[in-house]
Amino acid sequence: MCDNEYYLKPFGKSRKCLLINTFSEIEPKIKSATVKTDDVWLVSYPRTGSTWCQEMIWLIVNDLDFLQAEGTLQQLRAPLIEFPVVFFEQVSGKKVKFVNMDLQKSTGATEIGEKLSLLFKDPVKYVDNLPSPRCIKSHLYCDLLPEEIFKVKPKMIYTIRNPKDLCVSYYFHYKMLHKLNEDFETFCDSFMNGSTVIGGVFDHYFSFWNRRQELDILILKYEEMRKDTAKTIRKMADFLGKPLKNSDIDKIVEFLSFQKMRKNKSCNLQMFMDSKEGEEFYEKSGTHFIRKGVVGDHKNYMSESMITRFDRWIDENTRGTGLQF
Repeated sequence: MCDNEYYLKPFGKSRKCLLINTFSEIEPKIKSATVKTDDVWLVSYPRTGSTWCQEMIWLIVNDLDFLQAEGTLQQLRAPLIEFPVVFFEQVSGKKVKFVNMDLQKSTGATEIGEKLSLLFKDPVKYVDNLPSPRCIKSHLYCDLLPEEIFKVKPKMIYTIRNPKDLCVSYYFHYKMLHKLNEDFETFCDSFMNGSTVIGGVFDHYFSFWNRRQELDILILKYEEMRKDTAKTIRKMADFLGKPLKNSDIDKIVEFLSFQKMRKNKSCNLQMFMDSKEGEEFYEKSGTHFIRKGVVGDHKNYMSESMITRFDRWIDENTRGTGLQF
């Protein structure tokens, strides 16, 4: 496939999940992937606190193994099942440029590099090879996940976030990872129109919210996670059937503090960004995958008229659904 043939394409039954067109090569494998009863799936729209939440899940499932959580890339411990379609750069409109990274070279052709290469080439095979209980992550819509999920019904955690703060976070993420070259207000329009990668946030939210009775699912709001992290961890541990002592919850809260998460190279995407952009990218660019981690940041970037537009849009999409922000 030539470089000029890469573009964002709609997938799924609704044709609303926007992904790079090479997703068609792994879509059938994902749909037919084996699901196990002791799997734990974390699914989310991007920038809803999923990296943070994934660390909580992994630590609970793995009996607070802080050494491995700090020493092994999250992408290897809890892989994104659609991982090969994440790294691209926007050219114009829906046209994109696929980014090839020599991960074996950047990791010294070690076992880590070999595992990452497999994850890029065949993520389903990589997931199949994980020991149980497996932690698996995805940003896909509900109808693009493995069909067995609805039969096996493994534990699933789904994170959501107020769309105003999400839009701000996604904008800076898009600029850093996908080389977005447009102003914030234009991005806001794209976000509300569902034309950013992954597609419309409410289409994503409701693909899970409307089927929550069919799944063994815990839905968490980012704002509540920030307000009382210990309560969130306790709720999550109980849901996973692994209740924790208060002292253990305190240890997780401390380990996953914003500053420690930001510095932890196993989950801050630094290795990937350095491979893509050059060494010490975060320090030189002043940007970061783990950016602020606050609630209400939209007030620093949105005009009053934009906030009003968002409030109206949120109300129109959530009225009568039981989902509130």
